[in-house]
Amino acid sequence: MSTKSGEDQWEILASQAFKELNASAIRVLLRLLQKRTWSNIKQGGRSKRIYENHNIVFPYAEAAALGIKTTAFYEAIKKLVEVGFVEIEHQGGTFGHDYSMYAISERWRDYGTEKFKKVEKKRSLPRGHDVKSHMHKIKVTSETRSESLRKHEGMKQVAEG
Repeated sequence: MSTKSGEDQWEILASQAFKELNASAIRVLLRLLQKRTWSNIKQGGRSKRIYENHNIVFPYAEAAALGIKTTAFYEAIKKLVEVGFVEIEHQGGTFGHDYSMYAISERWRDYGTEKFKKVEKKRSLPRGHDVKSHMHKIKVTSETRSESLRKHEGMKQVAEG
């Protein structure tokens, strides 16, 4: 849980990690911060907001509804993990039936220093099982069939001529 004050949040904007983000990554970070749940506790007669920084679900469909394209969303999450704003608690996948769960991280504070712990987003599907690989297989198969069809048509014209 986090109890960050408004003053501490300005520290994010001045950080080296934040300077590495593009517009899509900033939008994704802001939405992840919005999606946190919180509770108010009384402390010394004052109310204090406590944020829950774990178990945040932000599916690709929601990103698309916000105008963030699939590739931009993937790259934004990858960058947010890389610079330390986000951790992936659970890697989703399986064609929309299992959502990734994210956590807000404090690693960004050490970004650009020797203390920074580097983490990279893992692939959700093994190579060869992702959409891009599947589309490549379809293209190769289509080209092979087209070439075969052209040869067959050419042989047919020679036989008729």
